Amino acid sequence: MKGMILSGLLLLCPLALQAAEPRPQPGTSAYDQAEIDHWMELQRSGQVASANKQSATPAERDRAYQRYLKGYTHPIPEYLQSNYQDFSTGSK
Repeated sequence: MKGMILSGLLLLCPLALQAAEPRPQPGTSAYDQAEIDHWMELQRSGQVASANKQSATPAERDRAYQRYLKGYTHPIPEYLQSNYQDFSTGSK
């Protein structure tokens, strides 16, 4: 009898420890990370995926590919130059 009670307590021990852990409060980075993890898991699992198949038309795919290719027509600058060389914070 004591063995059954002891084994039952040992099985419930992890649940009691988990319940004793403080849950992250809203507005904290731990809470935000928990929310992100939850949404990422939903996305990974596909549980809430749309039943409607989404695809692009051939014309849309062609326009997207043309925009992609157009990006290669501009040379990559050696240095990033800013138009805001005289930027100030407003404090004098």
